[in-house]
Amino acid sequence: MTVFKRIAYNTIFSAGARIIAVGLSLFSLAIIARYLGKEGFGDYSLILSFLYIFNILADLGLYSLMTREISRPQADEKKVASNIFTLRIVALLIFLILASALIWFFPYTQRVKIGTLVASFSYLFLSAAQVLMGIFQKYLKIDKAGVADVFGRLTQLGVVIVLVHFRLGFFWFLIALNISCFVNLLLNFIFARKYVVFGLSFDFSYWKKIIKEAIPIAASIVLTLVYFKFDTIFLSLKFINRSSLSPISDVGIYNIAYKVLEGLIFFPSMFVGLIMPMLSRFAFIDKEQFKKTLQKTFDVLIIFMVPTVIGIFVLSLPIVLLIGGKEFLASASVLKILSLAIGLIFLGNLFGASIIALNKQKTGAYIYLIGMIFNIITNVIFIPKYSYFGAAWTTVATELLVTLLMAILVFKEINYFPALDIILKSLLAGAVLFLFLQIFRNHNMFLLIGAGAMVYFVFLYLIKGITKEEINLLIRE
Repeated sequence: MTVFKRIAYNTIFSAGARIIAVGLSLFSLAIIARYLGKEGFGDYSLILSFLYIFNILADLGLYSLMTREISRPQADEKKVASNIFTLRIVALLIFLILASALIWFFPYTQRVKIGTLVASFSYLFLSAAQVLMGIFQKYLKIDKAGVADVFGRLTQLGVVIVLVHFRLGFFWFLIALNISCFVNLLLNFIFARKYVVFGLSFDFSYWKKIIKEAIPIAASIVLTLVYFKFDTIFLSLKFINRSSLSPISDVGIYNIAYKVLEGLIFFPSMFVGLIMPMLSRFAFIDKEQFKKTLQKTFDVLIIFMVPTVIGIFVLSLPIVLLIGGKEFLASASVLKILSLAIGLIFLGNLFGASIIALNKQKTGAYIYLIGMIFNIITNVIFIPKYSYFGAAWTTVATELLVTLLMAILVFKEINYFPALDIILKSLLAGAVLFLFLQIFRNHNMFLLIGAGAMVYFVFLYLIKGITKEEINLLIRE
């Protein structure tokens, strides 16, 4: 099977698996949100957001580094995988213990504080599994991770249904998350060892080398998380979210919309992750091939970004009603705003991966620092007055700033600016899609999604945004 065939297969299979996983996750989320209500779901979201921050601190950039290091020619795969996997677990234990201790100094309820300790195991399992993605990306076997993800989500849904049936309490839903993440880790571990027989390894001299190389990547990731999750923390604090009568309810409203964003941004991340080994390989040995790969990836992302943004924007209300019910009606307006951020994140994934492939992560860290400072300032200015609307617009503005700066860095480094023909054609097809969805917006949402996709891609084909040769090549391969 050619590299193109394998990438196409992995992309299609993983996309299908992710659609199933996101569907299962949103189904679980809908049950949890309706069962717990705005305040209960707000507590649930706050716990996961708080732990997420410390989980990212423990990341140390190891996921990206794993992909890069084992993709290098003559790499000692067992040594790389074993040491990075072990280092990830040790770092997770340190930072999650720290999170469980620090939460007691925040002005939160007892339920949130105890829940943080309970849910910390879920991030230990999930993050240990995520670092193994580098192995799957190297061997273009990301479909295995998709299978593990589906089984993990299916486990969570099954346990959640049982919990609701027996009317069990808040903490059991966190335990359900722990169980599902453990299933995910177990399957990923079994699958990954078929390609690299790794285990625990404590080569401290290698750890030192890896940590030194990872610091710029880790700094970028840490700075990114500030505007990816700190908005939830800001919303939860009454002295910041001063205009709100119930900050924790605002957290619930905001996070219903944010969960949709989190579910969708996996797709560009997954696709770029498959391209990452090629970008890393071409970065220093074949700049022309690097440019071609960048251009093709850019085109694909634009083609799928436009209908995603338009679809979420127009269908935000039925999406929110499906997930949270009428109690979370206010989330629809938030989702409209965040749909713009989803589009920017599509391209941000590509430019972020290119920066790492070009070994410019130190410069990239400064971009994320600028984004962090901008995000904190704007959140502090706008959340007190506009609550979750301020947080949503701040997210969009920050993503725009960071994506533009990363693009400029990449284009300057490779002395290349991608052709933009596909943007105009995608926007024209998107305009037709927008009109179609507006005219038929009162019909069944799932039918609209299917029909809308057909309308978009048929029109894109008619204006030669995609050609017959490309379609035939994809089908044949």
